[in-house]
Amino acid sequence: MAIFSKSLTMPTYSQFKRERGFTLIEVMVALAILAVVAVAASRASSAYLHSVDVLRTRTLAHFVAQNAASDLRIQKTWLTASRTQTVNAQGRDWQVVMTVGEAMTPALKQVNIAVAPIIDGQTRSAVTDIDVMLSSAEQEVGSLDLAGLNPNGRVP
Repeated sequence: MAIFSKSLTMPTYSQFKRERGFTLIEVMVALAILAVVAVAASRASSAYLHSVDVLRTRTLAHFVAQNAASDLRIQKTWLTASRTQTVNAQGRDWQVVMTVGEAMTPALKQVNIAVAPIIDGQTRSAVTDIDVMLSSAEQEVGSLDLAGLNPNGRVP
């Protein structure tokens, strides 16, 4: 009977002390630290994805601008005024604005090609632009008379 009565006794404080676990406060602090780390990682990945999207858009817009410049050269188009057109390329809609500027000779024209994405029917701001020089065989090729210049590069 002594063994039976001994097994019914309550464990002592020293027996509880040996079986340690995490307290509620320790668990809450660990969860708070984990939440802060998760939020920081989420923000960093969001910023990374946004920058990748911006770079992708700029790269595709640059391809569209180069294609527009190539089309002008291949078709031997001589622009006399600015032109705006909508292009569907690279799986997106783009607005291409070609602005004509003058060059040093009438046989050349400087054309600035700016490309902006069209998202949900709204044209955004231009994300890339390039400058190209167009030449025309029909225009009179001017010559520069350097003999009449003084050593400072000015006409006397």
